[in-house]
Amino acid sequence: MKRMAVAAALLALSGCVSVTVTDDTVEVAGVDCARPAKVVSPGTISVQPVASHPIADEPGKTLTSIVLTVPPGAKSMAHKHAGVVFGYVLEGAVCSQITGDAELKLYKAGDDFFEPPGSHHLAFTNPGASTAKVLVTQIADTGSQLTTLLQ
Repeated sequence: MKRMAVAAALLALSGCVSVTVTDDTVEVAGVDCARPAKVVSPGTISVQPVASHPIADEPGKTLTSIVLTVPPGAKSMAHKHAGVVFGYVLEGAVCSQITGDAELKLYKAGDDFFEPPGSHHLAFTNPGASTAKVLVTQIADTGSQLTTLLQ
């Protein structure tokens, strides 16, 4: 199921990204959202644009993909997105919580997540001791602000 979702996302990117997931990549031992690794100086999350394409059969909609690099201990502020979001963890692990989740959920390399329209992204962090990378693909109205911080 996960491989099919990734394949669909990659097809939508028109070959802009190549992803290889091995069993070694998928295993992230000892990572726990409730007990994150102690990090003296957490870095900040960096964003690398990957692709942005209008969707031909959905006028007014654009597919945008980015790769998030999430250093150990890095966190995002609470925010919302302007459409639907599909995420795929390429390396490491992240913890995420959106509207309706009772607590943080752990996503390791090879895992995917979905954020429906209107949901609030309440928490997002790297609880591990190594940097995580996440491919994020969003479909939203063309020209919209893709991420808005919550007050």
